[in-house]
Amino acid sequence: MLPIIGFFGATGGCAAACLAYCLREGYTCTALVRNADKLTKLLSAHDISASTIAAQLTVIVGNVKNAEDVRKTLFSNSGSCVDIVISGLGAAPTWKAGALVPSIDDPTVCTEATTLILSTLRAGLGDTPKQKPFIAVISTTGMSEHGRDIPLLYVPLYHWLLKVPHKDKKAMEELIIGAKDEGLIRDYCSVRATLLTDGEELGMGKIRAAVEGEDNLGEGAIGYTISRRDVGLWIFEEIVKKYQVGETTEEGRPVRGIARITY
Repeated sequence: MLPIIGFFGATGGCAAACLAYCLREGYTCTALVRNADKLTKLLSAHDISASTIAAQLTVIVGNVKNAEDVRKTLFSNSGSCVDIVISGLGAAPTWKAGALVPSIDDPTVCTEATTLILSTLRAGLGDTPKQKPFIAVISTTGMSEHGRDIPLLYVPLYHWLLKVPHKDKKAMEELIIGAKDEGLIRDYCSVRATLLTDGEELGMGKIRAAVEGEDNLGEGAIGYTISRRDVGLWIFEEIVKKYQVGETTEEGRPVRGIARITY
């Protein structure tokens, strides 16, 4: 049985690509978006037909900071929870006059949205451990606590230009790690992609990945760029396709923990 997947931030390039792969392969999905037309156009660009969208995708038009909209994305009318949550949330860059450091238009969007997603799960799941979802969030490199995970050339750029979004992404990661420790979710994967591009998909054979351990950076996978389409592909191949509905053992099949991906 295929898992049911709930998407947040599905009009972003990475999540939109992953959603397109899911729909193409017959998965049932929900997606919370502010603009349904934008999502439809994005999926059309991925060659997803209107009939496929109508049959397999439930679109909730709303806001990720609205509790009822989040609930509708996570839970069906009968109260069953999605199996996988995929969040591609983020904010647009801004630079206010006189500011020394660039920012984003919503500096805490990931933190606030993840907090609401988790509190909605906490309220809706109750004592139904079999329904605990797997959560995958799209994060970024440059935040490792175990060593340098970006090319040396990127260090000043990342630590200055991306200071504000990094703070938000790091707080988001801490929330999902805490949710796993609490037993609220089945497991998680924070996908730390390197610098994103709008390039074409190169395929799994070109993607390098490493999973950080408790005291190590993980082998390899330090690179310069990766396309949003390939981030979506990697999440689909390594998390969605490897997820087993009803699997409860610790040896879960999807990639788990902090995963770094690049070309």
